[in-house]
Amino acid sequence: MQEPIHQDPVKYNQIVSHIEEVFHAQGYKLQKVKDLAQKIKEGLQKISPFIQQSVEAVCPGCSNVCCVSKHGYYNYEDLVYIYALGLKIPDYDFVKKDSTPCQFLSEKGCIMERSVRPSGCNWYFCDSLLDHMEKRPEYAGFDNELKEVVEVWLELMNEFKGVIKE
Repeated sequence: MQEPIHQDPVKYNQIVSHIEEVFHAQGYKLQKVKDLAQKIKEGLQKISPFIQQSVEAVCPGCSNVCCVSKHGYYNYEDLVYIYALGLKIPDYDFVKKDSTPCQFLSEKGCIMERSVRPSGCNWYFCDSLLDHMEKRPEYAGFDNELKEVVEVWLELMNEFKGVIKE
């Protein structure tokens, strides 16, 4: 298994520089990637209220905080998505241990908008949270929307890989 890219800050920054360069040098070829990123963002914004209501009901009573540093870093796919939206990554504290609370976690929850959070954060639902979500009548609609976001995400990555292989 390959170690997560955030565990090597030099490697992480090299990957960030590479993706920045691809968007700078080949931005004109990446319009479809940018359009797909916008579609993902809109999909995440659409499902965010359902997730947020569930988080507000479950997380305050939890003694085992899931929002830890290891989930708070962008992976390669996240970086492509963020740059496709025309955004920059936040400054990271690479010294924090993976098990410490995420640097973006405040007393009121995450300070990052859900649509630009790392996928380790967005796609992780602990058992308690998932149990709560599955009992809600809106879950089926949420699950369908989430599947659509995932499909568009895969399409975005395939499109990006096609451009960088040219």
